[in-house]
Amino acid sequence: MMHSPSEPASRGVARRKRSIAALVTVAALAVTVLSPNAAVAAPDPAIPVVDGKTQPFSDYASAIRERVYIPVEGVDQDLDGVTDVTAIDIIRPAETAASLKVPAIIDPSPYFTTLGRGNESQRLQDLDGDGVTDLFPLYYDNYFVPRGYAVIHAQMNGTGFSTGCPLHGGAGDIQSMKVVVDWLNGRVPGHNAAGDPVLATWHTGKSAMIGKSYDGTLANGVAATGVEGLTTIVPIDAISDWYRYSRTNGIRHNTNYPASLSNTVTNPERRALCAPVRENLNAIDGDETGDYNPFWDERNYVLDVDNVKASVFAIHGLNDDNVRMSQFADYWQALSERDVPRKVWLPRLGHIDPFEFRRDVWVDTLHRWYDYWLQGIDNGIMNEPQSTVEFGPSEYVDEASWPAPGTEYVDLSLSGTTSGTAGSLGFRPVEGASTLQIVGGSNSPSEGALANNPEAPQANRLVLLSQPLTQDLRISGTPIVKLDASLSQEQSNLSALLVDYSTAFRTPRSPGDGIQNTTNRTCWGAETQFDNACYLEVERRSTESSYWRLSRGVLDSSNRESLADGAATNVVPGQKYDFDWKMEPYDYVFKAGSRIGVVVSTNLSGFVAGSPNATVTLDALTSAISLPVVGGARAAYASGGLGIPAETVKPETALVSPTSAGPLKSLDIQVDATDNIGLDRVVANVYRNGTLVKSTQTAGNGATAVSHVASVSLPDGTYQIRYNAQDVAGNVSVTREFTVTLDATAPTVTIKTGASETKGADGTYSLVSFKLYDAQKIDKVTLNGVVKDLSNNPWSDVNFVKPGTFGGTLGANTLVVYDVAGNTTTVQFTLVAPAA
Repeated sequence: MMHSPSEPASRGVARRKRSIAALVTVAALAVTVLSPNAAVAAPDPAIPVVDGKTQPFSDYASAIRERVYIPVEGVDQDLDGVTDVTAIDIIRPAETAASLKVPAIIDPSPYFTTLGRGNESQRLQDLDGDGVTDLFPLYYDNYFVPRGYAVIHAQMNGTGFSTGCPLHGGAGDIQSMKVVVDWLNGRVPGHNAAGDPVLATWHTGKSAMIGKSYDGTLANGVAATGVEGLTTIVPIDAISDWYRYSRTNGIRHNTNYPASLSNTVTNPERRALCAPVRENLNAIDGDETGDYNPFWDERNYVLDVDNVKASVFAIHGLNDDNVRMSQFADYWQALSERDVPRKVWLPRLGHIDPFEFRRDVWVDTLHRWYDYWLQGIDNGIMNEPQSTVEFGPSEYVDEASWPAPGTEYVDLSLSGTTSGTAGSLGFRPVEGASTLQIVGGSNSPSEGALANNPEAPQANRLVLLSQPLTQDLRISGTPIVKLDASLSQEQSNLSALLVDYSTAFRTPRSPGDGIQNTTNRTCWGAETQFDNACYLEVERRSTESSYWRLSRGVLDSSNRESLADGAATNVVPGQKYDFDWKMEPYDYVFKAGSRIGVVVSTNLSGFVAGSPNATVTLDALTSAISLPVVGGARAAYASGGLGIPAETVKPETALVSPTSAGPLKSLDIQVDATDNIGLDRVVANVYRNGTLVKSTQTAGNGATAVSHVASVSLPDGTYQIRYNAQDVAGNVSVTREFTVTLDATAPTVTIKTGASETKGADGTYSLVSFKLYDAQKIDKVTLNGVVKDLSNNPWSDVNFVKPGTFGGTLGANTLVVYDVAGNTTTVQFTLVAPAA
């Protein structure tokens, strides 16, 4: 597990030169992605497969167990002048001593000899003293080795039996895990304890990396190097950007955290050796400002997402306040933009491995994932829904993607009548005060103190409440705070909580991230006298509470425009600014009867405090929160608690473009719509002979005025544009129709051959005549710039062109023929004097 709860930053930052590799910006979209059907070769015939899954065949007790040491060239993190070495403990089927080749499942970790792995903190151990590891943490070896996999426990730089010193997920830490894949594929050497070379002749060339927390973080980092042979990763509650783990929008959660975590994962006997390295971490981690500097840029794996060749099966707790949901969501969005093969589980728990909360389904799903990506078994897993979200204890919903399909942002006003008392959350500001004030204290109150008793007066917060909902409302994604405010001093922290005010039994975030051990054990795989593959089952905690905090977020006012080191700027007291920031992503259903609450304050417990005693003056007419609502503004309106009265006024629409029935070269549509309460969507559909050929629309997101713009590419012909608008209450405007003809085909030009009309040939003439044709009519011609307007018929002529007529000149001539749509055809020819 990670140590010290923290919250990742959520704003864009300036990109800096990086030491891990040449910088690859998130905007660059070139990426090599594995084709699912070409990802792997077929499994070895010696590995039995039944019903699309590999079956146990190899004796676990007889498995080959060995430790290999791999030099990490160019890395010396303990500064002893000697190349650091990565230690890996391998367990593989005995049959690999002969001809069997198997893929590898790698757990990269800094925890194998310190904190241990899993719910029961297992460590790598030699229990019989023969110099060979007998106890491999977790169930991966017990379950997968008998089914034809090797399992490797790879020890990060400076941890376990590796040399070096940990550097908080930096380039050397990632390189120390990347070399495992390189060694498996024969690209770097390895040796045993005696120094004898060791080769992975038993390996198929395909590997996975899996792990929770720091382990999954290393998997993310290695995948971002693009190393060949890493076929899939399974990051569980993993970090993708270390800055956003211990900083949020310029605000620290802790002090000297990189050095503290590095000390924790270092074996006690090496901590003194690594003390100078930790001191250097303290000097460069940017604690003084909390801003984003080159130290953190090196540890931002999302920047290198273009390099990812591995498929990704991510698991992340919605209630994880350690490695928060933004660590998953931003990485997931980047993977989605690049169409990386992927799958996700989002349980309603904290920092918990799925082996604990959904053991049977998890092991089966992971088994099929590995069989597909590592063994080449077409078992259909990539045809299953991509996303699984838990809404209640063991109540799972499968969907095609995440955020949920149909999610749209809806802006809700933050308004009220009196500072310090409950205000309103709805589509429109309530009539009342134009400004509201928060008087920040000298301390950092807990979120419980801020969220409790929402309607009680409290000067250091604003609570904005919806009316009780009459229908369920789901959000899926990242809420965004949009405060327009001024401060009484040059700097203040700003905070916001998104809260469900309803009494219910819920799985709490603490203690235990929502679970507790039972006394029951279940066994998953084969066993030996030292490793029985049996683990405690857990049960969910349940607590009745009057409210539930979904999401939270904070902002250092000085970082309102940039997180980059040196770019922070104080505000001018009394001057109004836009303070916009992302909160933590979440997925949640507000049940009918709930009130949606937004709590706005200054300093918040768990975040290093900013300047005390700031007064925040909030513009109550323009400040808002943007919620990712499944179903958009229409669903928000239908929920019944956001302040829009029932009404029957239909939206109004106007066709701004096209203004002419044509013929037109292209079809550019603009439909403007207005509505008195807010628009859900504006639609413009294109038909031909009564058949729909193109549908276009723009979401209204509750705005009272929307312009829908679309450019449509269609073949030549006559079409009907039918357009209307729908408001958030479901009222639909009158559907209107406009007919337009498209013509993107240029005119044809033919030289007449009659002896009286044309004299000459092959582009050189003393007299020349032209026949012109366009199905949508000829408009005009120009000859050397001289314009001749024609009669707007499909057929037309330009006759008897010679030097001195119609603009004709001796030598080179240019004829341009225009149709009424503006398409042109150009003819080049030469005129000579008539023969004597």
